[in-house]
Amino acid sequence: MAKDYVMPKLAMAMNEGTIAKWVVEDGAHISQGEILMVVETEKVTYDLESPETGHFHIIVGEGETVPVETVIGQFAQDEAELAKLQGESDTGAEPPSVETAEAAATPMPQVDAGAAIPEGRIKASPLARKMAHDRGIDLALVPGTGPGGRVVKRDVLKAEETGVAKQAATAFSGHAAPGVMVEKGRIPIKGARATIGKRMVDNLSTMAQVSHMSEIDITKLMAVRRGYLAKEKELGTRVSLNAFFIKALEVAVRHVPIANASIVGDEIIIWENVNVGFAVAMPGPTEWDSSLIVPVIKNVEQKGLLQIDREMRDLVARARGSELAPEDLSDATITVSSTAGFAPGWAISTPIVNAPQTIIVQPGTALERPVVVDGEIVIRTVLPFSLTFDHRIMDGEPLGRFYTRLHQCIEDPSMMLL
Repeated sequence: MAKDYVMPKLAMAMNEGTIAKWVVEDGAHISQGEILMVVETEKVTYDLESPETGHFHIIVGEGETVPVETVIGQFAQDEAELAKLQGESDTGAEPPSVETAEAAATPMPQVDAGAAIPEGRIKASPLARKMAHDRGIDLALVPGTGPGGRVVKRDVLKAEETGVAKQAATAFSGHAAPGVMVEKGRIPIKGARATIGKRMVDNLSTMAQVSHMSEIDITKLMAVRRGYLAKEKELGTRVSLNAFFIKALEVAVRHVPIANASIVGDEIIIWENVNVGFAVAMPGPTEWDSSLIVPVIKNVEQKGLLQIDREMRDLVARARGSELAPEDLSDATITVSSTAGFAPGWAISTPIVNAPQTIIVQPGTALERPVVVDGEIVIRTVLPFSLTFDHRIMDGEPLGRFYTRLHQCIEDPSMMLL
Protein backbone atom coordinates (compact mmCIF):
# COMPACT_ATOMS: atom_id res chain seq x y z
CA MET A 1 0.00 0.00 0.00
CA ALA A 2 1.25 3.48 -0.87
CA LYS A 3 2.56 5.64 1.97
CA ASP A 4 1.94 9.35 2.19
CA TYR A 5 4.84 11.76 2.62
CA VAL A 6 3.94 15.02 4.36
CA MET A 7 5.62 18.40 4.73
CA PRO A 8 7.61 17.83 7.95
CA LYS A 9 7.60 20.20 10.93
CA LEU A 10 11.30 20.99 11.26
CA ALA A 11 11.10 23.53 14.08
CA MET A 12 8.69 24.53 16.83
CA ALA A 13 7.68 27.76 15.09
CA MET A 14 7.42 26.24 11.60
CA ASN A 15 3.87 26.34 10.25
CA GLU A 16 4.55 25.90 6.54
CA GLY A 17 7.36 25.07 4.15
CA THR A 18 8.25 25.70 0.53
CA ILE A 19 9.42 22.93 -1.78
CA ALA A 20 12.59 24.52 -3.12
CA LYS A 21 13.62 21.46 -5.12
CA TRP A 22 12.72 17.83 -5.67
CA VAL A 23 16.00 15.94 -5.96
CA VAL A 24 14.21 12.97 -7.55
CA GLU A 25 11.95 13.03 -10.59
CA ASP A 26 8.32 11.98 -10.39
CA GLY A 27 8.16 8.18 -10.43
CA ALA A 28 11.86 7.64 -9.78
CA HIS A 29 13.01 4.93 -7.38
CA ILE A 30 14.73 6.16 -4.22
CA SER A 31 16.31 4.35 -1.30
CA GLN A 32 15.87 5.18 2.35
CA GLY A 33 18.48 7.72 3.48
CA GLU A 34 19.04 9.28 0.06
CA ILE A 35 18.31 13.01 -0.35
CA LEU A 36 14.70 13.38 -1.45
CA MET A 37 14.05 17.10 -1.48
CA VAL A 38 15.14 20.58 -0.39
CA VAL A 39 12.70 22.47 1.85
CA GLU A 40 12.84 26.21 2.36
CA THR A 41 11.37 27.71 5.51
CA GLU A 42 11.16 31.25 6.76
CA LYS A 43 14.70 30.97 8.07
CA VAL A 44 16.75 28.38 6.24
CA THR A 45 16.79 25.54 3.70
CA TYR A 46 17.13 21.86 4.56
CA ASP A 47 18.17 18.77 2.60
CA LEU A 48 15.73 16.05 3.64
CA GLU A 49 16.44 12.34 3.42
CA SER A 50 13.91 9.81 2.22
CA PRO A 51 12.30 7.90 5.11
CA GLU A 52 11.29 5.03 2.80
CA THR A 53 12.47 2.96 -0.14
CA GLY A 54 10.25 2.86 -3.20
CA HIS A 55 8.99 4.71 -6.26
CA PHE A 56 8.24 8.29 -5.34
CA HIS A 57 5.23 10.12 -6.74
CA ILE A 58 5.31 13.93 -6.50
CA ILE A 59 2.02 15.60 -5.63
CA VAL A 60 3.06 19.19 -4.87
CA GLY A 61 5.38 20.91 -7.31
CA GLU A 62 8.55 22.92 -6.77
CA GLY A 63 8.05 26.47 -5.59
CA GLU A 64 4.80 25.73 -3.79
CA THR A 65 4.30 26.56 -0.11
CA VAL A 66 2.08 24.33 1.98
CA PRO A 67 1.23 23.95 5.70
CA VAL A 68 3.12 21.33 7.71
CA GLU A 69 1.57 17.84 7.65
CA THR A 70 0.21 18.43 4.12
CA VAL A 71 0.66 15.39 1.86
CA ILE A 72 3.21 16.40 -0.77
CA GLY A 73 4.15 13.01 -2.19
CA GLN A 74 3.64 9.26 -1.95
CA PHE A 75 5.82 6.15 -1.89
CA ALA A 76 4.69 3.29 -4.12
CA GLN A 77 5.90 -0.26 -3.55
CA ASP A 78 6.11 -1.11 -7.24
CA GLU A 79 5.55 0.35 -10.71
CA ALA A 80 1.96 -0.87 -10.89
CA GLU A 81 1.07 0.99 -7.72
CA LEU A 82 3.01 4.03 -8.99
CA ALA A 83 1.03 4.05 -12.25
CA LYS A 84 -2.19 4.03 -10.25
CA LEU A 85 -1.04 6.96 -8.13
CA GLN A 86 0.03 8.96 -11.15
CA GLY A 87 -3.21 8.20 -12.91
CA GLU A 88 -5.24 9.42 -9.95
CA SER A 89 -3.28 12.66 -9.86
CA ASP A 90 -3.28 13.55 -13.54
CA THR A 91 -5.99 11.72 -15.47
CA GLY A 92 -8.98 12.49 -13.31
CA ALA A 93 -9.57 8.78 -12.71
CA GLU A 94 -10.22 9.33 -9.02
CA PRO A 95 -13.80 9.96 -7.90
CA PRO A 96 -14.06 13.75 -8.14
CA SER A 97 -15.29 15.89 -5.30
CA VAL A 98 -18.41 18.01 -5.80
CA GLU A 99 -16.25 21.09 -6.32
CA THR A 100 -14.02 19.29 -8.83
CA ALA A 101 -16.96 17.91 -10.77
CA GLU A 102 -18.57 21.34 -10.96
CA ALA A 103 -15.30 22.89 -12.11
CA ALA A 104 -14.81 20.23 -14.78
CA ALA A 105 -18.32 20.84 -16.10
CA THR A 106 -17.75 24.58 -16.36
CA PRO A 107 -16.62 25.76 -19.82
CA MET A 108 -13.11 27.19 -19.89
CA PRO A 109 -13.35 31.00 -19.83
CA GLN A 110 -11.98 33.05 -22.72
CA VAL A 111 -8.64 34.71 -21.99
CA ASP A 112 -8.32 38.44 -22.52
CA ALA A 113 -5.00 38.93 -24.31
CA GLY A 114 -4.57 42.32 -22.69
CA ALA A 115 -5.31 41.18 -19.17
CA ALA A 116 -2.64 41.12 -16.49
CA ILE A 117 -1.31 37.75 -15.44
CA PRO A 118 -2.96 36.74 -12.15
CA GLU A 119 -0.71 37.07 -9.13
CA GLY A 120 -0.11 34.45 -6.45
CA ARG A 121 1.06 30.88 -6.27
CA ILE A 122 0.01 28.64 -9.15
CA LYS A 123 -1.29 25.25 -8.05
CA ALA A 124 -0.40 22.58 -10.59
CA SER A 125 0.60 18.93 -10.65
CA PRO A 126 4.21 18.11 -11.63
CA LEU A 127 3.00 16.49 -14.86
CA ALA A 128 0.91 19.56 -15.72
CA ARG A 129 3.91 21.81 -15.11
CA LYS A 130 6.12 19.72 -17.40
CA MET A 131 3.49 19.59 -20.14
CA ALA A 132 2.94 23.37 -19.93
CA HIS A 133 6.68 24.00 -20.11
CA ASP A 134 7.12 21.73 -23.11
CA ARG A 135 4.22 23.39 -24.93
CA GLY A 136 5.10 26.98 -24.04
CA ILE A 137 1.88 27.48 -22.08
CA ASP A 138 1.70 30.03 -19.28
CA LEU A 139 0.13 28.24 -16.31
CA ALA A 140 -1.00 31.59 -14.91
CA LEU A 141 -3.54 31.73 -17.76
CA VAL A 142 -4.83 28.18 -17.33
CA PRO A 143 -7.93 27.69 -15.13
CA GLY A 144 -7.50 24.62 -12.93
CA THR A 145 -10.22 22.00 -12.56
CA GLY A 146 -8.37 19.73 -10.15
CA PRO A 147 -8.89 19.62 -6.38
CA GLY A 148 -8.72 23.11 -4.91
CA GLY A 149 -8.39 24.68 -8.35
CA ARG A 150 -5.19 22.76 -9.14
CA VAL A 151 -4.08 22.70 -12.79
CA VAL A 152 -3.88 19.09 -13.99
CA LYS A 153 -3.16 17.31 -17.25
CA ARG A 154 -6.60 17.81 -18.81
CA ASP A 155 -6.41 21.57 -18.17
CA VAL A 156 -3.13 21.91 -20.05
CA LEU A 157 -4.48 19.88 -22.98
CA LYS A 158 -7.58 22.08 -23.06
CA ALA A 159 -5.43 25.22 -22.95
CA GLU A 160 -3.39 23.94 -25.89
CA GLU A 161 -6.57 23.18 -27.82
CA THR A 162 -8.04 26.65 -27.21
CA GLY A 163 -4.83 28.53 -27.97
CA VAL A 164 -3.99 29.98 -24.57
CA ALA A 165 -0.27 29.66 -25.30
CA LYS A 166 -0.57 31.84 -28.39
CA GLN A 167 -2.70 34.38 -26.56
CA ALA A 168 -0.22 34.59 -23.73
CA ALA A 169 2.59 35.34 -26.17
CA THR A 170 0.50 37.95 -27.96
CA ALA A 171 -0.43 39.71 -24.72
CA PHE A 172 3.13 40.88 -24.14
CA SER A 173 4.35 41.42 -27.68
CA GLY A 174 5.23 44.76 -29.19
CA HIS A 175 6.35 47.95 -27.49
CA ALA A 176 4.59 50.11 -24.93
CA ALA A 177 3.19 53.47 -25.98
CA PRO A 178 4.89 56.59 -24.58
CA GLY A 179 3.98 57.17 -20.94
CA VAL A 180 2.71 53.65 -20.37
CA MET A 181 4.28 51.76 -17.47
CA VAL A 182 6.75 49.15 -18.71
CA GLU A 183 7.75 46.17 -16.60
CA LYS A 184 11.42 45.75 -15.75
CA GLY A 185 10.91 42.39 -14.09
CA ARG A 186 8.69 40.28 -11.86
CA ILE A 187 9.67 38.82 -8.52
CA PRO A 188 7.64 35.85 -7.26
CA ILE A 189 6.58 36.36 -3.66
CA LYS A 190 7.38 32.91 -2.40
CA GLY A 191 9.67 30.97 -0.10
CA ALA A 192 11.51 32.99 2.54
CA ARG A 193 10.28 36.32 1.11
CA ALA A 194 6.64 35.27 1.35
CA THR A 195 7.06 33.84 4.85
CA ILE A 196 8.93 36.88 6.17
CA GLY A 197 6.24 39.16 4.78
CA LYS A 198 3.43 37.11 6.27
CA ARG A 199 5.11 36.93 9.68
CA MET A 200 5.71 40.69 9.72
CA VAL A 201 2.08 41.46 8.91
CA ASP A 202 0.80 38.87 11.40
CA ASN A 203 3.05 40.24 14.15
CA LEU A 204 1.87 43.80 13.58
CA SER A 205 -1.80 42.84 13.44
CA THR A 206 -1.83 40.62 16.55
CA MET A 207 0.32 42.68 18.97
CA ALA A 208 -0.03 46.05 20.68
CA GLN A 209 3.39 47.23 19.52
CA VAL A 210 4.88 50.47 20.86
CA SER A 211 8.31 51.87 19.94
CA HIS A 212 10.72 53.94 22.05
CA MET A 213 13.67 55.83 20.55
CA SER A 214 16.69 57.54 22.06
CA GLU A 215 20.43 58.10 21.83
CA ILE A 216 23.10 56.47 23.98
CA ASP A 217 26.56 57.88 24.65
CA ILE A 218 28.85 54.89 24.00
CA THR A 219 32.19 56.66 24.35
CA LYS A 220 33.14 54.44 27.34
CA LEU A 221 31.94 51.32 25.55
CA MET A 222 34.10 52.11 22.52
CA ALA A 223 37.13 52.58 24.79
CA VAL A 224 36.50 49.20 26.45
CA ARG A 225 36.12 47.55 23.06
CA ARG A 226 39.42 49.04 21.86
CA GLY A 227 41.05 47.31 24.84
CA TYR A 228 39.63 43.98 23.68
CA LEU A 229 40.71 44.63 20.09
CA ALA A 230 44.26 45.26 21.26
CA LYS A 231 44.24 41.69 22.62
CA GLU A 232 42.55 40.14 19.59
CA LYS A 233 45.27 37.56 18.91
CA GLU A 234 45.46 36.58 22.57
CA LEU A 235 41.67 36.29 22.92
CA GLY A 236 41.14 34.55 19.60
CA THR A 237 38.21 36.77 18.59
CA ARG A 238 37.53 40.34 17.51
CA VAL A 239 34.84 41.30 20.01
CA SER A 240 31.96 43.02 18.24
CA LEU A 241 29.58 45.68 19.52
CA ASN A 242 26.74 43.20 19.08
CA ALA A 243 28.32 40.97 21.73
CA PHE A 244 28.10 43.87 24.19
CA PHE A 245 24.49 44.55 23.21
CA ILE A 246 23.53 40.89 23.71
CA LYS A 247 25.14 40.76 27.16
CA ALA A 248 23.51 44.07 28.11
CA LEU A 249 20.11 42.66 27.14
CA GLU A 250 20.64 39.68 29.43
CA VAL A 251 21.59 41.91 32.37
CA ALA A 252 18.53 44.14 31.81
CA VAL A 253 16.28 41.07 31.58
CA ARG A 254 17.53 39.79 34.93
CA HIS A 255 16.66 43.20 36.39
CA VAL A 256 13.15 43.19 34.83
CA PRO A 257 12.11 39.55 34.14
CA ILE A 258 8.79 40.44 32.48
CA ALA A 259 10.84 41.65 29.49
CA ASN A 260 11.74 38.01 28.87
CA ALA A 261 8.21 36.70 28.46
CA SER A 262 5.76 35.37 25.87
CA ILE A 263 2.01 35.11 25.53
CA VAL A 264 1.03 31.46 25.14
CA GLY A 265 -2.71 30.95 24.89
CA ASP A 266 -4.29 33.05 27.62
CA GLU A 267 -1.19 33.18 29.82
CA ILE A 268 2.00 35.22 30.02
CA ILE A 269 4.97 32.91 30.52
CA ILE A 270 8.18 34.39 31.97
CA TRP A 271 11.21 32.43 30.82
CA GLU A 272 14.06 31.50 33.14
CA ASN A 273 16.75 31.27 30.46
CA VAL A 274 17.66 34.23 28.25
CA ASN A 275 17.92 33.15 24.61
CA VAL A 276 18.88 36.10 22.41
CA GLY A 277 18.11 36.04 18.70
CA PHE A 278 20.14 38.35 16.49
CA ALA A 279 19.23 39.30 12.94
CA VAL A 280 21.69 38.37 10.19
CA ALA A 281 21.39 39.88 6.73
CA MET A 282 21.64 37.31 3.92
CA PRO A 283 22.65 39.30 0.82
CA GLY A 284 21.81 37.86 -2.58
CA PRO A 285 23.19 38.54 -6.09
CA THR A 286 20.58 41.31 -6.44
CA GLU A 287 18.55 43.40 -4.02
CA TRP A 288 15.47 41.22 -4.51
CA ASP A 289 17.38 38.06 -3.59
CA SER A 290 18.30 39.28 -0.10
CA SER A 291 16.84 37.69 3.00
CA LEU A 292 17.02 37.73 6.77
CA ILE A 293 17.72 35.02 9.30
CA VAL A 294 17.71 35.08 13.12
CA PRO A 295 20.08 32.59 14.82
CA VAL A 296 19.79 32.22 18.58
CA ILE A 297 22.44 32.26 21.32
CA LYS A 298 21.02 30.08 24.09
CA ASN A 299 21.39 30.62 27.84
CA VAL A 300 23.19 33.96 27.61
CA GLU A 301 22.89 34.28 31.40
CA GLN A 302 25.51 31.52 31.69
CA LYS A 303 28.01 33.04 29.24
CA GLY A 304 30.63 35.75 29.24
CA LEU A 305 31.32 38.32 26.55
CA LEU A 306 34.00 36.29 24.76
CA GLN A 307 31.88 33.14 24.54
CA ILE A 308 28.93 35.15 23.27
CA ASP A 309 31.09 36.69 20.56
CA ARG A 310 32.55 33.34 19.46
CA GLU A 311 29.13 31.70 19.28
CA MET A 312 27.72 34.65 17.36
CA ARG A 313 30.50 34.51 14.75
CA ASP A 314 30.08 30.77 14.38
CA LEU A 315 26.33 31.12 13.85
CA VAL A 316 26.79 33.90 11.28
CA ALA A 317 29.31 31.83 9.32
CA ARG A 318 27.05 28.78 9.34
CA ALA A 319 24.01 30.88 8.41
CA ARG A 320 25.74 32.24 5.31
CA GLY A 321 26.96 28.76 4.48
CA SER A 322 23.43 27.29 4.79
CA GLU A 323 24.66 25.00 7.58
CA LEU A 324 22.35 25.95 10.44
CA ALA A 325 20.29 23.28 12.17
CA PRO A 326 16.68 23.85 13.31
CA GLU A 327 17.79 24.16 16.94
CA ASP A 328 20.06 27.09 15.98
CA LEU A 329 16.98 29.09 15.01
CA SER A 330 14.48 28.20 17.70
CA ASP A 331 13.39 29.29 21.18
CA ALA A 332 14.55 32.93 21.17
CA THR A 333 13.07 34.93 24.05
CA ILE A 334 14.27 38.40 22.97
CA THR A 335 15.89 39.80 19.81
CA VAL A 336 18.50 42.37 18.77
CA SER A 337 18.53 43.64 15.17
CA SER A 338 21.37 46.04 14.44
CA THR A 339 21.27 48.34 11.41
CA ALA A 340 24.89 49.47 11.84
CA GLY A 341 26.59 49.53 8.47
CA PHE A 342 23.31 49.42 6.53
CA ALA A 343 21.91 52.86 7.33
CA PRO A 344 23.36 56.39 7.51
CA GLY A 345 23.99 58.08 10.83
CA TRP A 346 20.97 58.95 12.96
CA ALA A 347 18.71 56.64 11.01
CA ILE A 348 16.22 55.24 13.54
CA SER A 349 13.53 52.73 12.64
CA THR A 350 10.74 50.91 14.46
CA PRO A 351 11.60 47.19 14.44
CA ILE A 352 8.78 44.66 14.55
CA VAL A 353 8.62 42.33 17.56
CA ASN A 354 9.16 38.69 16.64
CA ALA A 355 6.17 36.87 18.12
CA PRO A 356 5.73 35.51 20.73
CA GLN A 357 8.56 37.57 22.24
CA THR A 358 8.01 40.81 24.15
CA ILE A 359 10.89 43.02 23.00
CA ILE A 360 13.16 43.70 20.04
CA VAL A 361 15.96 46.30 20.18
CA GLN A 362 17.67 47.96 17.25
CA PRO A 363 21.04 49.74 17.62
CA GLY A 364 21.90 52.02 14.71
CA THR A 365 25.17 53.43 13.36
CA ALA A 366 27.30 55.23 15.97
CA LEU A 367 28.79 58.60 15.04
CA GLU A 368 30.89 61.23 16.74
CA ARG A 369 29.12 64.53 17.35
CA PRO A 370 29.15 67.47 19.75
CA VAL A 371 27.10 67.05 22.94
CA VAL A 372 26.81 68.96 26.21
CA VAL A 373 28.48 67.28 29.21
CA ASP A 374 28.64 69.09 32.56
CA GLY A 375 27.87 72.38 30.85
CA GLU A 376 30.58 72.02 28.22
CA ILE A 377 30.41 71.06 24.56
CA VAL A 378 32.50 67.94 23.92
CA ILE A 379 32.81 65.34 21.17
CA ARG A 380 31.22 62.00 22.10
CA THR A 381 30.36 58.79 20.27
CA VAL A 382 26.58 58.57 20.21
CA LEU A 383 24.44 55.58 19.20
CA PRO A 384 20.86 55.95 17.89
CA PHE A 385 18.78 53.25 19.54
CA SER A 386 15.19 52.06 19.22
CA LEU A 387 13.15 49.49 21.11
CA THR A 388 9.74 48.02 20.33
CA PHE A 389 7.69 46.14 22.92
CA ASP A 390 4.34 44.36 23.17
CA HIS A 391 2.11 46.54 25.36
CA ARG A 392 -0.09 43.53 26.12
CA ILE A 393 2.74 42.15 28.24
CA MET A 394 4.55 45.23 29.51
CA ASP A 395 3.41 48.65 30.67
CA GLY A 396 5.41 51.85 30.73
CA GLU A 397 6.82 51.53 34.25
CA PRO A 398 8.55 48.14 33.90
CA LEU A 399 9.58 49.10 30.36
CA GLY A 400 11.18 52.25 31.79
CA ARG A 401 13.14 50.23 34.35
CA PHE A 402 14.24 47.74 31.70
CA TYR A 403 15.38 50.42 29.30
CA THR A 404 17.16 52.38 32.04
CA ARG A 405 19.26 49.34 33.00
CA LEU A 406 19.90 48.49 29.34
CA HIS A 407 20.95 52.09 28.67
CA GLN A 408 23.28 52.06 31.70
CA CYS A 409 24.97 48.81 30.60
CA ILE A 410 25.55 50.03 27.05
CA GLU A 411 26.75 53.44 28.20
CA ASP A 412 29.08 52.00 30.83
CA PRO A 413 30.01 48.28 30.40
CA SER A 414 31.11 48.06 34.08
CA MET A 415 27.39 48.11 34.92
CA MET A 416 27.11 44.64 33.40
CA LEU A 417 29.08 43.32 36.37
CA LEU A 418 26.59 44.56 38.98
